[in-house]
Amino acid sequence: MHTESHNPMVIDTLPLPPGSTGWPLVGEALALTANPFKFMGDRATRHGVVTRSRLMNKDLAILAGPEAAAIFLDEANIRRAGGLPPHAADLFGAGVVNQIDGDEHRRRKRHLMHTVDAEALAHYLPVIRRHVRARVAQWSKAGEIKLQDACIVLTQELIFANFAGLEPDEATLLRYARGYADFGKALFGLPLALPGTPLARARAFSQEMRQTFSQVVEARRTAPTGDGVSRLVASEVDGEHLATQDIARELQHLMFAASGLSAWFCYGAQALAQDDTLADRLRAVVSQLGADPSGRELLESPELVAFVREVKRLALLIPITAIGVARQDFAVAGHRIPKGWLVLWSTYASHTSANVAPYASAERFDPSRYERGEGEAPHHFAPQGPGEALTSHRCAGVEYSTLVLLQFFVELLRAPRLTLPAQDLSIDMSQLPASWRSGLRVRFGTPTG
Repeated sequence: MHTESHNPMVIDTLPLPPGSTGWPLVGEALALTANPFKFMGDRATRHGVVTRSRLMNKDLAILAGPEAAAIFLDEANIRRAGGLPPHAADLFGAGVVNQIDGDEHRRRKRHLMHTVDAEALAHYLPVIRRHVRARVAQWSKAGEIKLQDACIVLTQELIFANFAGLEPDEATLLRYARGYADFGKALFGLPLALPGTPLARARAFSQEMRQTFSQVVEARRTAPTGDGVSRLVASEVDGEHLATQDIARELQHLMFAASGLSAWFCYGAQALAQDDTLADRLRAVVSQLGADPSGRELLESPELVAFVREVKRLALLIPITAIGVARQDFAVAGHRIPKGWLVLWSTYASHTSANVAPYASAERFDPSRYERGEGEAPHHFAPQGPGEALTSHRCAGVEYSTLVLLQFFVELLRAPRLTLPAQDLSIDMSQLPASWRSGLRVRFGTPTG
């Protein structure tokens, strides 16, 4: 398949992908924004690894599965610049890492990786542990909480502490949480910035955050700490240092991406509450760890790592992790993608659709699948995007998010037993990340072990 994508004589004879173009003017934009997860999943179920659509005035190819990921990652086929809708690109800011290509992108990525390298993670872990431990103790004392709201606040607390060296008060954290929620709604919503709309609020929040981060950058230039900003200020790649405005934009992008941690927290907590056997097995694993396990100890616990991987694979965090524009005509699964089309790679469909996901019973939560070797081949497990960290647009925070999740679930498993009161556990998949309609109420019961 990959070879075929570079043979113009073959490509010219291939049909366009199956699918539909929707209504005049808007295409299928309304269906996509109403439920992007269902939209991507249904397309993969119906048509397989490639399908066509149309958003407003743009033709679109939706790809899914590991082989399609390999084709997408080929820079001869796809450029990222111009892939995001203008309103979404504006929210992140011009020149941010998700909108650049080639050597410029690789240099920028090397800068960003300094915020999540082994030294940085070792510095962050005690801060992560302190905040997570305090929050879990607070929740346990309360007895019953809406976990979704609580995890959103915790996520803001962690990423501001680790990456900006800030520890805002509770009211500020709540305001930041609302701001990033608007950011998510605006990215996949209609590009209307009327007063009171998510896009209008997200624009104002975006400007505020850049100003805040710019001030932090200037402060760290004279008084560096171990936070992410200080590491970006000190970073030098091929003689290049990042300007203050570039660091502020990248920090905003990084922190928005990290804000999805709350969905993983909640999904994993629900899985533990609904499966006593799994929870007891993991409690036994946690009981063998020291009081303050190192990052190495956490990562060398195969049962905990497998649990986190399965949470990442199935939680409804984001329907796509890759979006770009076709540089040339290329082929996927016997169909032609014309030059100039928008091209998406669907994370959600790639991990859950029986037609394309390289997993047995892909819809089932089963951490033991990794013991059988599932998810090990290239692009089979890509919840934060396919590819390699330094050479592709895969999220820079893969290792950071894994470390945070491991520490979070260690503390949760050491807390009183988690149960779910009677409630509506359905999920609103029009949100980004998807959200529990009930807020995911949880109850902490009799302490264990």
